[in-house]
Amino acid sequence: MKEGYIIIKKRLVLIVIITLNLVLLMSCSRKEKGRYYSDEYSFSIVFPKYWEIQQKEMGTAVVALSPEEGSHDDFRENVAITVEEVSGDITLDKYFVVSQQNLKSYSKDYKLLYKNTTWLSRKPAIILGFTYSMSGLKLKVLQYYCLYKNKAYVITCTALPHSFDRYEEKFLKIVRTFRFEK
Repeated sequence: MKEGYIIIKKRLVLIVIITLNLVLLMSCSRKEKGRYYSDEYSFSIVFPKYWEIQQKEMGTAVVALSPEEGSHDDFRENVAITVEEVSGDITLDKYFVVSQQNLKSYSKDYKLLYKNTTWLSRKPAIILGFTYSMSGLKLKVLQYYCLYKNKAYVITCTALPHSFDRYEEKFLKIVRTFRFEK
């Protein structure tokens, strides 16, 4: 009788262990509500609830557009993420220099406001602010560069100069939610 009790107890413990492991596995693969996931590019981010999300527009992995502020709103503030393959020998600094050369080549009035090192999803990153003109609009930008698994991730937060201060904290909050998923 005691042997039967021990066998039942061992089976019960085994069932509890298996059940807990299944629950843990299911919760690890569950996606958070309200978080945008890019399986193709292995990242996720949380955009504000009422922002319009467009995938693969104009060379981006994703772009989130602020709501229109009325009929006279001539620019929708936005956060865009681009991802591109890079060779294994490129450094973050080299990628930054090449990107800056490209920006300067298509904008006559590009002006770097600041550049610092930071972290993005626990990876080294570069943060910068700059202004430039595109299609006749003067724009102010907060931008992050990060390399991860032979890919360059660039997060670009753009607003008109007169509205940038209103959006800066929102931009920073969005970027802080970015994470690599694999």
